[in-house]
Amino acid sequence: MKQFDVLAEIKKGRETGVFCVEGFSGDPDDQGVLAEYELTFPFSEACYFAGCQKRPINYPPEHVPFPDGFNQAQPGAMRDWQKAKLGGIFLVIRLHNDRFLALVPMTGKDSYAWFVGRDGKLIIQAGHLGTEPFHGDLPVLAWAVDGNVYRAVEQAWRTALGHPTVAFSTRPRTEKHYPEIFTYLGWCSWEEYKKDISEEILGDAFDKIENSDIPIRYALIDDGHIEYEGKRYITKFDPDPKKFPNGWKPLTDRKKSDKIRWMGLWLNFNGYWDGINPQNELGGEINSHLSPVPSGALQPSDGFLSSVAFYDAFIGHTRVAGFDYVKVDNQAKNTAMHKGAANAIRHSTQNSQALEQACARHLDGLINCMAHNHSCVFNTRIGNVTRCSEDYKKEDLWRAKFHLYNSYANSLWMGQTVWCDHDMFHANDPVAGEMMAISKALSGGPVYLSDDPAALRRESLMPLCYEDGRLLRTLAPAVPLPESVFIDPMDQAEFYRVIAPLPNGCAAVAGYNLTDPENPVEGSFSIKDYRHAGGMLQDGKPEWDLPEEGLILYDWKAAVAHRLDKTPYPVRLEKFDDVFALLCPIRSGWAPIGRSDKYLSPASIEVIGATNDELILRVEESGPVLFWSESGTPKRPAGEVKPVGESLWQIDLPVEATSAVVKIQR
Repeated sequence: MKQFDVLAEIKKGRETGVFCVEGFSGDPDDQGVLAEYELTFPFSEACYFAGCQKRPINYPPEHVPFPDGFNQAQPGAMRDWQKAKLGGIFLVIRLHNDRFLALVPMTGKDSYAWFVGRDGKLIIQAGHLGTEPFHGDLPVLAWAVDGNVYRAVEQAWRTALGHPTVAFSTRPRTEKHYPEIFTYLGWCSWEEYKKDISEEILGDAFDKIENSDIPIRYALIDDGHIEYEGKRYITKFDPDPKKFPNGWKPLTDRKKSDKIRWMGLWLNFNGYWDGINPQNELGGEINSHLSPVPSGALQPSDGFLSSVAFYDAFIGHTRVAGFDYVKVDNQAKNTAMHKGAANAIRHSTQNSQALEQACARHLDGLINCMAHNHSCVFNTRIGNVTRCSEDYKKEDLWRAKFHLYNSYANSLWMGQTVWCDHDMFHANDPVAGEMMAISKALSGGPVYLSDDPAALRRESLMPLCYEDGRLLRTLAPAVPLPESVFIDPMDQAEFYRVIAPLPNGCAAVAGYNLTDPENPVEGSFSIKDYRHAGGMLQDGKPEWDLPEEGLILYDWKAAVAHRLDKTPYPVRLEKFDDVFALLCPIRSGWAPIGRSDKYLSPASIEVIGATNDELILRVEESGPVLFWSESGTPKRPAGEVKPVGESLWQIDLPVEATSAVVKIQR
């Protein structure tokens, strides 16, 4: 077997680069593999991402769902390659010199690469999972090394995306438009109703949402509307007439600017779970662009025009029905459906790109789902939202722990090209409702609940948004702090910590006890953590400078402030639990925190000015404003300033949908 020595390349001064076999010519083996190389480098610890690794859900542990991956890309903390499963999608390691090496298997228009452990060695394979000979440049691997883990990861992805063999495919997250729809609070039918939906059931649900005082601005009709018999094949684009006898119009006509403003529909990338029925009602024109795959189901024929013909009709029909966006599921399976054809990667790549173009042409938003393989990841040039974990499940303690771990860990690499969707949640979940709400807020991505519309609780939801439903958002996805990247917080009694940047130079941190079985964990937050807040901003400055006057840590749940530049903030969690805190710089003796009734408090304010004598804030929406000051007794010309804790002060503005300017003096 040939070897590729990344460290030898780095020693030559190439701290980032691409391994691409130019002018490759050869036949695949019986698995569609064209070439493989052993990767050699000594390391101290690694985090290896692959589908269904240690804790596969609904699959036996020995099951390797390559090349599918479903929505189960999972992190694996490793110190050797004995358990590195087939289909590794991303890898970051800590070298013995405490530098970080990030490695990205690459996807071209008609091939892709993946990791696998074999006999204690790390192998990278490249192929098209098909039968035809390959002639051309074969992209294999992009890498970057740096003393900062976030810079290494970002640079590895930028290097991969900048290579000519893949430059057509996707772009960094910050170079793409984020849909307006997902800047508001939403609702989804799945976790509450599953497939038991109909025109009557959803109409009743929408009535209850509209009559509530919760500003839900979009609804997503999830799985349950497809008519099928026997194998799960789609036969037509219209909904099941037994459940929706009048089509979609009675529901989509309900949209109102001050209620449910946008309506979304769940679709399956392959038509439905097993594909398109050969006996369908799609019409001759569409069927002329479809061909059977090994299972017997139909899929778009090989050729981009066939992919365009199908997805433009599929998505266009959805728009005509009155929907504004789609959540497209089961995308990674498309590669597996074409395995054994001439070139499975070319097929699935063409389909992914055709879906993107159709959504851009007809709709205002797209959520990618079950898209955890590189054929999907490398084809989001337009789409900017992808599910980053397996399904949330209410009142399930183990799933709650695993969901939090996977969502944050996958954001480290998925967040390079998209905003990460942590899935729907139940705000009223007694096991993890508030923890899920906070994690969704920290994601910076879509926040949509699935509670019974008759049981929406304002106190559980309004910390996420303003009175009009607009979300308070982070500036980048929350990701694990560096030492948490390399642990398994379910197996190890370690305090799992994440961080995200906020406006005004602030940051949000959260820490978790995710142990299973449960054991107490101890840890702390320190001023050094603040330096990592900018790790996912993609602005070339992953390390923030420490504020000259220091930092305040505000423990949001305990409602206490701690001067972080003097001592770390200790935490002990006895069981499954979290601590959520805000890091706020001190300016001229002030530390503005923001709306005390919102999770992401600093996102609610703009600091207009701060001097030793005066603090001026603009509040995006009027409400209780919290700040820290340890000298003097603050006052304001226009009203009361009341003490609410040690060096903590609050101004109780009325909660209403108007902005306000606040002046505070010493």
